[in-house]
Amino acid sequence: MVTLILLLAIGALARLKSSFRFVTPAEVGASYQTLYFTEKLDHINGDPGIINIKVLLKQGHPNSPLFVYVGGEAPIEVFYTATGILVGYYGPKYNATIAFIEHRYYGESIPNTYSYKYLSTDQALWDFADIVSQLKPQNNTPVVAFGGSYAGMLSAFFRIKYPHLVDGAIASSAPLLMYLDTDGSSFSHIASMDYFLVDRNCMGNVFDGFNILDNFIDRPLQYPALELIFKTCNSIDEMSDVMALEDFLTDAFQTMAQFNYPYPYNIAGTLPAFPVNVSCSIMSQHTQTENMWTTLQGLALIADIFYNSTGQTTCFDTYYDSSMQADPWTYQTCTELLMPYGQYGLPNDMFPKRPWSFTQFSQQCMQTFGVSPRLDWEPVNYGMTANVNSTLRYASNIVFSQGVMDPWSGGCIQDEINANTLVIKISKAAHCFDLKSPSPRDPQSLILARQQEEILINQWIGSKLAMLDR
Repeated sequence: MVTLILLLAIGALARLKSSFRFVTPAEVGASYQTLYFTEKLDHINGDPGIINIKVLLKQGHPNSPLFVYVGGEAPIEVFYTATGILVGYYGPKYNATIAFIEHRYYGESIPNTYSYKYLSTDQALWDFADIVSQLKPQNNTPVVAFGGSYAGMLSAFFRIKYPHLVDGAIASSAPLLMYLDTDGSSFSHIASMDYFLVDRNCMGNVFDGFNILDNFIDRPLQYPALELIFKTCNSIDEMSDVMALEDFLTDAFQTMAQFNYPYPYNIAGTLPAFPVNVSCSIMSQHTQTENMWTTLQGLALIADIFYNSTGQTTCFDTYYDSSMQADPWTYQTCTELLMPYGQYGLPNDMFPKRPWSFTQFSQQCMQTFGVSPRLDWEPVNYGMTANVNSTLRYASNIVFSQGVMDPWSGGCIQDEINANTLVIKISKAAHCFDLKSPSPRDPQSLILARQQEEILINQWIGSKLAMLDR
């Protein structure tokens, strides 16, 4: 039987994914047109059925490159608004055609007959390949794929599996090797270290706050005080309610580490610039007296910054269904894309203990979807192994970039594979930072990383552009 702790951990990761702000189609620039491409629901076995894949397209010059963002686990508008470097810089500079292609089973790209049977990276990549083939103005038009996080994984897979269609790929913050983290400790460890590096006492201060909450589990007479401090909409009546509150707070801390940018950023409301620094400052102020109620008030203030940037929320729904959610992304993590996630407390991290178990996760996947994770999928299908220098020795024209501060960097490729691939570790950088719009606040490390990427993009597209100009 799956333990409550495991279920809470699954729920916390699901909520972290759902924190992304979903924009409306009206927010997409007027210069982009919305197209729908009819694709086979099953490219591999030819089973009947079709699926319409949504594409946001900006037409460029026919003698210019085609830049493609391969969509991930959200509506395609999310990636459009989050990829300012492509929309505002590369596209205009190269007069390129830009296509944001939605991933099947997300946004509006939903099959008429809903079955997870046809949700796989192979099927999605085939969608991308067929659509790119149709979008290319000329046979020799150079194509560069972009993607961040899961979409970064897909951009790398796209180049590896379709090198005749994709001339190069930018794979930003792509946790291609996350499945190798057998206890799932890396994400929570790196997130905690982000706070430690801002203030050596911050990690301990936050842990003390969570430890105080743990001590309240066996003190039900104090539950009303927790409701008051954290402004919970729901009543706190039992142990699971306190644990849900802890996970509600954990989501805030971890998401702020993931998006610790030097400017305000809209993710679940508007985060302030350097939200990790802001949080550490609050905890420092609220732990000086070693008063447990003051410490808890510090946690509550940080939650308010994250969940209530408008100041209009009067209470927080901290309780949620901790069972595994039957949604497309969870299905993908239950099949091809295992993403182990656990919390272990000090010294690994500053969060309440939520250990991860492959056996229990697999059991929950079987109960929810009737499937189990395939640990051989990425190694066999894409060559993503612990020894990528060997299994990907023939890979070429891929940039694997990662922010050193990004909690997902624990699953990123760490060492260069060969002379034709590049691993860029960007100091003082968070999740998918190189894909954001350039800003005067960008650290020098990010500026240099983007320069390296552009040099390679020019190399990838240069010879083909010369042919098109003839």
